[in-house]
Amino acid sequence: MNISWGIKIAVLYIGFVVLIGVLVFKSMNQKVDLVSPDYYEKELKFQDKINAQNNANALTQPIQYQVEGKSISLFFPETMVNNSFGGEVLFFRPSDSAKDIKVQLAPDAKNKQLIISSLFEHGEYKMQLSWHSGGKEYYKEETIFIQ
Repeated sequence: MNISWGIKIAVLYIGFVVLIGVLVFKSMNQKVDLVSPDYYEKELKFQDKINAQNNANALTQPIQYQVEGKSISLFFPETMVNNSFGGEVLFFRPSDSAKDIKVQLAPDAKNKQLIISSLFEHGEYKMQLSWHSGGKEYYKEETIFIQ
């Protein structure tokens, strides 16, 4: 059976149009997450974040952390924890913003905070610590891996 060259070109053209249609359909149904919903507002306050990072880097005793399974221990220096101490830690999941976890900082009497969460899933998180103490703002970001 011999197919004419006109039919071959028509089949090729129709195949191309179907391929483009499938690609457009799939791209329109793709989920796209911003880093955060208020990304642009945070961008305007970026210099404040840089100043807070510099404050955290200048500490002689920084906040330490330890990851064990689905639990994270935060160790605060004694000089940091006082009446004006407060803050939060955001566990930012780059692959899916629905899996982000936010926890208020509340160290115990030994200046330690244990965070155990069944919400943690295996994978990479960016631990973003932001806190204030003694009238200064601090910020520290670390990449952690949950087993």
